[in-house]
Amino acid sequence: MIGQMKVWLPAIKGGSGVDVHTRRLTCALERRGLGATISWFSKYFQFAPFALNWVSPPPGVYIVHALSWSGFAFKRPHLPLVVTEQLDVLDPIYRPYKNTTQALFHQVMVRRFMKKSFAAASAVTAVSRATAASLAQTVNLKSVEVIPNFVDTTAFRPRNGAPQFSKTFRLLFVGNLTKRKGADLLAPIMKQLGSRFELRFTTGLRDGRIGEIAPNMISIGKLNADQELVAAYQECDALLFPSRLEGLPIAPLEAMACAKPIIAANVSSLPEVVANGVTGILCEPSNVAQFVAACQQLADSPDKQRQFGAAARQRVEQLFSESVVVARYIALYERLINGRNS
Repeated sequence: MIGQMKVWLPAIKGGSGVDVHTRRLTCALERRGLGATISWFSKYFQFAPFALNWVSPPPGVYIVHALSWSGFAFKRPHLPLVVTEQLDVLDPIYRPYKNTTQALFHQVMVRRFMKKSFAAASAVTAVSRATAASLAQTVNLKSVEVIPNFVDTTAFRPRNGAPQFSKTFRLLFVGNLTKRKGADLLAPIMKQLGSRFELRFTTGLRDGRIGEIAPNMISIGKLNADQELVAAYQECDALLFPSRLEGLPIAPLEAMACAKPIIAANVSSLPEVVANGVTGILCEPSNVAQFVAACQQLADSPDKQRQFGAAARQRVEQLFSESVVVARYIALYERLINGRNS
């Protein structure tokens, strides 16, 4: 069946990790012998996804895989539809990170889009248990299969040779510079840590700007290629990820695949990624003092850095590697296609 299967992945550009996941899933399916076609649509269609109802799927498609905001628009006769939820924007804990217009749009329009997509779907997946639990509360959706985001552990890997430790503890932040991602916490954390620590931070997929920068913070701009990301992870000592809400974040998975410990918030899906005290340290959300203490703890113990990094790599290989996760998607596709043909 795999050789005959062709998957269509239509997606509206959002300038987030969701775009990265869609691109990587398409490439991973192709590497496994499936025909996989991604169709990108302008971000403005997020306000009117129903306008995409008339887009024709590529020839020979067996299954459609779309996201919750627009999935209903790509439902086609006789084709199974998989709808994936990456982040439930209806979750009440998301409210502090929206302006009034966004909150109104999510409640009035996106809620309707999501319900239409879930109703049209042959199967619904969520990228984390936290996201699945949120959907059960916000839209009363009970039948959800959890299939996490993944990372290519052959591309994202530790640097050859023993880790190089320096007098300066090198932290890295990867993500959009938003309050939800905890970007406002970076400067307060780094000010308290002082000159013994350095933070390199990206400007995210949206080329964002940060309001305040401490002297020990260095912007490394927008990293466009996986090779640039791998180099940044390999050069750091730990990933600092104070995000306040995540569907299932990609940056910690990438850093863990490169055998780096994670310092993150103990919130939403992050405990599903980071095993506290094993692959990193989880802190109370927005608690600058705890993040500072966690950074100092790792900096004072190179042995713990090595142990956490090795355990992080192992955890990603077992739970979040491309080979493990994509096999689950393929099994789902085959199950749905066989059900259609039976």
